[in-house]
Amino acid sequence: MNPISSALISTNLRPSFASTNRFSPLQSTPIPPSTFKQAVTGPTIISPSSSNPLLTQEPTQTEYSYKSIDEYILTIEPEYWAQNPNLNIYQLCSTIFPRNHYYIPDNFQKSQQFYETILINTCSIVIHNNYDPQNPNKLRYCKVRILKIWTLTDWGLEPHKMREMIMTIGQIKQNIKYNYYDYQIAWERDFFKQNEQLSVSFFFFFDDNFSYPLPYWFYQWWNKFDICETNIPSQITIAKEQFFERQQLPETITLAPSWLVYSHHFHIPWILMIEYQIKDQTIDIFQVPTLVRKFKTKWWNKTNLHGCDSKAIEQFFQDHPQFCKKPSISIITRQETFLARKQQIMSQMTACTSEEEYDQLINELNEVKSSAASPSPISLDNDNDDFFTQAEM
Repeated sequence: MNPISSALISTNLRPSFASTNRFSPLQSTPIPPSTFKQAVTGPTIISPSSSNPLLTQEPTQTEYSYKSIDEYILTIEPEYWAQNPNLNIYQLCSTIFPRNHYYIPDNFQKSQQFYETILINTCSIVIHNNYDPQNPNKLRYCKVRILKIWTLTDWGLEPHKMREMIMTIGQIKQNIKYNYYDYQIAWERDFFKQNEQLSVSFFFFFDDNFSYPLPYWFYQWWNKFDICETNIPSQITIAKEQFFERQQLPETITLAPSWLVYSHHFHIPWILMIEYQIKDQTIDIFQVPTLVRKFKTKWWNKTNLHGCDSKAIEQFFQDHPQFCKKPSISIITRQETFLARKQQIMSQMTACTSEEEYDQLINELNEVKSSAASPSPISLDNDNDDFFTQAEM
């Protein structure tokens, strides 16, 4: 066995360890945090300007599922353990990452606060960082309402061109410059924040007024940060399939990831946690230890299932008929056929101008009824244009 692998075994680190133009903001008044009422009580509309405070309830702990993504960070050299062979995963991360960073910075002036300020300043998110009441410096979890993802069209400049924003550092306000590439990076690095126990979780959900289209790079973000499908209750998975079979949403929406669209329209939140692991990478005859970032998610078990199941789909299409495909003639129900036929007969009766015409109509209706083999749904061969029109409306 090579010396590197021996050193790794001796530290007990093999197992996984859980846990230049001045820019004006998009809107002048800040967007307050929302209450998550829509996630608990169903698809009621909550305005971005709502003044309701966040619920103080922490997302319920259930089982996490790992995403099949190992994001490589760096190769671990033996020197990291030279002075202390018993480092735990947090201590190792503290050795590798600068203070308050859980990524390798390419510019030390761009702190984690810098990236979070970008997302807030562009009205891309509303974030509530929840701290331990017993330890105000310990971050427990974050609630994130996703408002918008800027495309290059929204940016309005070449991506390397700089905008300005004001960032408060301590008691000092500074003008800071950033570009569209910083904005992209912010969507990842802002959610790499951690505490000493590596136990920070993120509670994500989409604002009702979340807008489309999405830039393609955000698909990569979604692949890492979205909920694992294995976490989703089966009845919700079935409902989602039914929704997409019937929907006729605008193309700008349907081009987005399907679970993103469904989570947005039916108010489905999810919980994410990031974990750091040591994994061996085989290179020639060596087992080289590497530090990787793992993404794991879970279903919030207080999500209102009635707000995102099949009945919710029916209500959605009733409220938004323009987003539902027109029903095929072949699937018109007997009740729909009856109502259409009834309306036709009533029109014919109204058109009668004498008792003789009325009696003749009744006789014709009786003959049709007696000759019918069964009250089957409408035939596709029926060429009554008026009937088709009434039945489809």
